[in-house]
Amino acid sequence: MDYLNDVNAYEAEWASNMVLIWREKVERLAIIRTGTLHQSFDASISHSGQGSTISLTFALYGIYQALGVGNRYEHGNGGYLRFLDTTYRKEHGLDKPRKVGPAWGDYITSGHPRKARDWYTRKLYMSIRAIEEDLARICGDNAATIICNELNNIRNATR
Repeated sequence: MDYLNDVNAYEAEWASNMVLIWREKVERLAIIRTGTLHQSFDASISHSGQGSTISLTFALYGIYQALGVGNRYEHGNGGYLRFLDTTYRKEHGLDKPRKVGPAWGDYITSGHPRKARDWYTRKLYMSIRAIEEDLARICGDNAATIICNELNNIRNATR
């Protein structure tokens, strides 16, 4: 039972740390104007007879921030967004700082095209690799302990 408690505690800590890592990354990349993405991060763990499932969730537009795209981006358009084209930006005055939206407050754009601010991919894949290695070590240590205990039991029983 200690083994399951160790694994469950590790999974819970890992999921909690992923949320913290993503929040820190979003802060560092200044993707926090409204705070919606920052507050949307959540983690949950479900257990079944087949194992555990760790679910990490966040606001959908966080993907668009990470990829450097936004409105009018559609799956299947190859990632080409006309408003990122230099000529289009110049013709439509998008290359100059300007107020965003009619009623969105005092936010002013830089006039520069969007750039990808990948706050999740690298951290996620590095962390998945770490949890795989750590859980393999925990399971291996537990298996070795069980085998050693059983061998000791057999040895003691034959004396």
